[in-house]
Amino acid sequence: MGRERKDLVALYNIAVAVGSSLSLKEVIWRLYKEATRSIDPANFAIVIYDEHKDKLIFYLVYDQFKPVKPFALKHSSNQGLISQVLNTKEPHLINDLSRTTDQFEINRMHPNKPARSWLGVPFFNANLSGENAQGVIAIWSYKSHAYSERDMWFLSEIATQAAIAIRNANLFEASQRRILEMSVVNDVARTLSSTLELEEVLHRIMDQVEEMLNVSAGFLLLKDPTTEDLLFQIGLGQTKNIDYFRIPKGKGVAGHVAVTGKPMHVEKKEHPIDFHAQNLLCVPLILHNQVIGVLEVLNKKEGHFSQNDLELLASIASFAAIAIENARLHESVLDERDRVIEAEEVARKALARDLHDGPVQLVSSLSMRLNFCQRLIKESPNLLVKELPTAMQLADRAVHQMRTMLFELRPLALEVDGLESALKTFIDRQQHDISEKQPRLTLSIETDNPQGHLTRQDTKVETALFAIVQEAVTNAIKHAQSSYVQVQLRETTTALYATIADDGLGFNVDEMMDTYSQRGSLGLINIKERTELIGGDLAIRSVSGKGTKIRIFVPKAQQERLKKRGQSGVLSNSKRVQTAILSKSLNGTKH
Repeated sequence: MGRERKDLVALYNIAVAVGSSLSLKEVIWRLYKEATRSIDPANFAIVIYDEHKDKLIFYLVYDQFKPVKPFALKHSSNQGLISQVLNTKEPHLINDLSRTTDQFEINRMHPNKPARSWLGVPFFNANLSGENAQGVIAIWSYKSHAYSERDMWFLSEIATQAAIAIRNANLFEASQRRILEMSVVNDVARTLSSTLELEEVLHRIMDQVEEMLNVSAGFLLLKDPTTEDLLFQIGLGQTKNIDYFRIPKGKGVAGHVAVTGKPMHVEKKEHPIDFHAQNLLCVPLILHNQVIGVLEVLNKKEGHFSQNDLELLASIASFAAIAIENARLHESVLDERDRVIEAEEVARKALARDLHDGPVQLVSSLSMRLNFCQRLIKESPNLLVKELPTAMQLADRAVHQMRTMLFELRPLALEVDGLESALKTFIDRQQHDISEKQPRLTLSIETDNPQGHLTRQDTKVETALFAIVQEAVTNAIKHAQSSYVQVQLRETTTALYATIADDGLGFNVDEMMDTYSQRGSLGLINIKERTELIGGDLAIRSVSGKGTKIRIFVPKAQQERLKKRGQSGVLSNSKRVQTAILSKSLNGTKH
């Protein structure tokens, strides 16, 4: 059989052999087995290029019939012949390496006995548009002029046939990796959803990131809802023990990602990076179309970050955002439960105190007066006429105070007639109750509404506003030592406004809010939290000796209230974020 026919048969056998498998390892082994039926197998190498890692993987190498352990070289920094063939996508035939400056990678292993002839061709099929070379097949000899143009043609045909098989095997393995990654992402979702403790959630997120992406460092930042700065929460690797830091809105890669909501892949050669990073990925944490933070990883330990890495990190981030929000909500529910328990305890104590100081005292006095009247019936009936009116007055006062307390606990007028009527009734009752002890204190209520009366609002809004005004007026009566307390109600087309003002002692607002727990009073905190829960804004202005003004603004539109509640209410952020905001270590460290 002539060489030409022999070569064609060999090419057919190679095409059949390599085209029947999707395993890269098997394709390479079959290629070697079939090719060396026609090519001297003494010195033979199949090199595959891993584009994601920028590595030349010397997958199968025989030198002087001896197998060489697989090894890898970085393609971008390699100046050898393999990289030249890969870059040019053209065959290279060198008859005498001693007469050139070109370096053959295998010669580095045998500097005392270098190869003389070298032939290398790329795994490349020109019929596939936009295709890069998949790798290189190379043969060499320790004699000069060992190969001909015919050898180069034959080896090129082998490589062209194998290029498609290697490409398909790479695609198949990539799809298998993708399936594995999706399986891992599902595991991430299960892992993150198995706890509601925020601290544990954050640690699990970073453990998964480190394991799946093989990076040197990384960190997770959450957005301060007030300033929109990014606050450090947790790090991994080289940033694991870093102190808290704050990244101003829009600054650095993380700040840019938080503002745009788009992921970034940055290489140092293209863009300056802090933290001594050579490369990084940064993806946003998005919940309900809002960026709540970012997840950033630095310095892939092997090679460069790929598009798959970016997509994988983005998938982790999407689950992480949900897990963080669930943990936040869990913490908020627990905090709210504790606040409810505390508020109930305070309310019970206040009710007991008010009953003791008011109706109980009056009923006790009434009981003593009735006992006295009972004795008068027997001893001096004529004096009974003078004592009965006093007893009646005590009874009337006791009944009035108990009705006032019942009204404050559940104002039926609020349900029937609305906020304006209920507050007027409340002010009238309070004025009556303080008339003896504080005769100089005047309580008043004004409404400034073009329609004449306030329109009915959502029941929760009216109930909360009533409780807020009630708390503010009661506090002023007890502590302000003022000559007047005035309530003003105003309605516009979009909002309700309530203002409670007095000319009393005044107080330091910041100090009062910071030390309320030591004072045994939750008045201002109750007002603040009730305002936030209905999506309102609260402003308190107080000057020592010049009185206090409390102003509440509540949007009428439910959507606007829900939006404001999400920004400022008890469900808006976690203890950790609040602590980070207040932490003294947040000194503006640059990204």
